Amino acid sequence: MRVLAVIVLYKLKPSECVTLDSLQAAKINLAPGQANIEILLYDNTPGGQGIGLLPANIRYKADLKNGGLAEAYNYALKIACDEGFDWLLTLDQDTHLPGDFLGKLCDSAVFVASSRSIAAIVPCVSSDKRVMSPWIPTKHWALVRRFPDGFIGIPSQKVYAANSASTMRVKALGEVGGYDPRFRLDFSDLVMYYRLQCNNFRVFVAGNIRVEHELSGFDLRGRSSPERYIEFHAAEEAFYDEYLSNRSGLVLLLRMLYRLIYRLWSQGGSLPYFRVTLRFFCRRLFCSRNHRRKTRSVLFNIA
Repeated sequence: MRVLAVIVLYKLKPSECVTLDSLQAAKINLAPGQANIEILLYDNTPGGQGIGLLPANIRYKADLKNGGLAEAYNYALKIACDEGFDWLLTLDQDTHLPGDFLGKLCDSAVFVASSRSIAAIVPCVSSDKRVMSPWIPTKHWALVRRFPDGFIGIPSQKVYAANSASTMRVKALGEVGGYDPRFRLDFSDLVMYYRLQCNNFRVFVAGNIRVEHELSGFDLRGRSSPERYIEFHAAEEAFYDEYLSNRSGLVLLLRMLYRLIYRLWSQGGSLPYFRVTLRFFCRRLFCSRNHRRKTRSVLFNIA
C-alpha cells in the first residue's frame, strides 16, 4: 500500500504544523512493512516563507501565488499518478491525527482493496467536540444526517466529507479529472464527492477513526476577512447553481436569511460581513441562475 499524504500550509511554518507532527507520530506507530507513506508539504503562503530544515523524506512545494486547495491537491494527484501511489491523503494544517490513524487507515484500505468502486475512506472528523464530517444530505439539502457513533461501512446513500483526513483512491480521482479548479478553497470537497458519486463511486466510512480539526472558516473577527467571506459565498452560490436543483436553491435562500438575521445581526456580526451576505442574498432572490453564472467571475472585486 502506497499513500501520498499532502498537507496544505498557509502562513504557517512546517515546524509549527500540528498536522505534520501528528502524521509523523502516526507513521512511527505503523508495523514494519505495513505501508509506504510519503509526505508532500504544499505551501500556499503568498510570496513564500522561510521553512528551515525539513527531514530528508519530506517533499516541499511553494506556491507563491496561493493557488488554493484544488491546485494543491491536483499537484499532489499528478505526482501520485506518475509514481504509482494507490491512495492520496488530503490534509490541511489544522488537523490533529490520532496515533493509530495510519494503522487503522491501512486496515480499512486492505478491507476495500478489491472493491474498485470505493473511491474514498473517510474518518469521523470533529471540531469543538461537534462531529462535522462525514454526512448525508437530506432531500434538497435542507438538512444533513450524521452517522451513528462508530459507524463502519459503505452506505448506499450519497456521502459527503471534509477534504482534510479524506483518503482518496488515486485511480478514481484520475477518472473524474481531479479537483475542480473553479472551487479553489470552499466547496472543493463537496464538488469532488458529488462528481465521484455521479460516476458510481462510493465512500467507505471508517467511524473507528476519530480526527480533531480546527474549523476556522467562520471565525469572522479572527482568521477570516470580508474578502475571504466573499469567496466563500461565491463558491456556495456556484455549487448550488451548477450541481443542485432549483428547490435546493430555495433552501439556500432560507439558510442565508437565517445567516443574516441570527448570525450576523442578533449575534453582533460586523457590518462588512452583513453587507457581503446581503449582496449574495439579493443576487439569489432577484437574479436568474443564468445571470449569476455570467457575473460570478467579477464577484471577487466587490468592495
